[in-house]
Amino acid sequence: MSRLRPESLSMTLLLTALIAIGAMSINMTLPALPAMAEVFGVAGGIVLMTVALFSFGFAVGQLFYGAVSDRFGRRPVLLVGTLLYTATSLACYLAPNIETLIIARLLQGLAAASAQVLARAIVRDIYTPNEAAKVLSLIAAVFTITPAFAPLIGGVLQAWLGWRSIFAVLTGFSTILVLAVFFGLNESLKRLDPEALRPTRLMTNTAALLKNRTFLGYTLVFSAVFAAMFGFHSGSSFVFIKLLGYGPEAYGVLFMTVIGGYLVGTVLSMKITLTIGYQRLVWIGMMICLCASATMLALTLLAPLGVLILIIPQFIFMIGVGLALPNSLAGAMAPFPDKAGSSAALIGFFQQASGGAMVASLGALSTDSAVPMVACVFSGTVIAVLALIVIVPRTPSGA
Repeated sequence: MSRLRPESLSMTLLLTALIAIGAMSINMTLPALPAMAEVFGVAGGIVLMTVALFSFGFAVGQLFYGAVSDRFGRRPVLLVGTLLYTATSLACYLAPNIETLIIARLLQGLAAASAQVLARAIVRDIYTPNEAAKVLSLIAAVFTITPAFAPLIGGVLQAWLGWRSIFAVLTGFSTILVLAVFFGLNESLKRLDPEALRPTRLMTNTAALLKNRTFLGYTLVFSAVFAAMFGFHSGSSFVFIKLLGYGPEAYGVLFMTVIGGYLVGTVLSMKITLTIGYQRLVWIGMMICLCASATMLALTLLAPLGVLILIIPQFIFMIGVGLALPNSLAGAMAPFPDKAGSSAALIGFFQQASGGAMVASLGALSTDSAVPMVACVFSGTVIAVLALIVIVPRTPSGA
């Protein structure tokens, strides 16, 4: 098998698949969470820990894979990471009890981070800025679409073959990626950095980022609104399948409907960001999220539970997320163009850790009612709005 050329479609597809594996690992399993709880004889909150700890593992991996690959090279670190992902996916498939599944999911998340972090690093290594922009646009499109289709695929697998089949598919998919990386990928890093893992360098970069109010404020906005969205994603399968009686396939369709709101928001963002500016769009997005989540909470508390009182407000909420997420990310990275890698890693850590914390909080409450899920959406939104008001400075520089 010949090595893949940077300009080839195969290289683009490989990088895209590597980046998509994290979203697939979470969203494909969502329709199966109620079935896992039933099979293992545990409460829904316990099963939600499989999502929360995957996110925590994914968060930690964001912090060190970049530096480790700067020291030892992209290819060997990516090979180890994808091999570990394959092994832990197989462990999830074979898990005899919920404790084993939770531990395997934690390690699976840690391994999955290697694919996302290093695929982006390889893009920076092998393409010119214009070529990289083109490739990253395709990757961003796939990354947006994956959360919409993954629950539908997972729902079909759950309905026809059971929840273990989802991890069998992930194991097979990652095995293909391991082979593609081993036989098709050259080392992309031109020169190794012996000082990349020096603690003082890592601590100095992190301290500089966290001292900047613009970075810290927009990172908290980004992370909190992601956590709010993630709270709905993680709890929705219990609400729609267990409480409202929809099947796994129907749940996948409902989930795609909600994600449609995010697509609307991102398209609007692309069209008007240059005209309005990212700061205003973050505010507009967050006000939409606040109104939609407050409405959904009020309806959930006051009206009989039904699909429309959840789907319609959440669809509108996701439009706000589509406006707020990319623009708060741009705001967080704006003060440090010379530290793009470090800032992206730290933002990714906060994003995934906050998502994991939200799911853990939801699991500690209850999956027997829609109220805790909706309350998580509203509380995450309030935290994001407070960060926008209190921490983000009025001027873009705002150190």
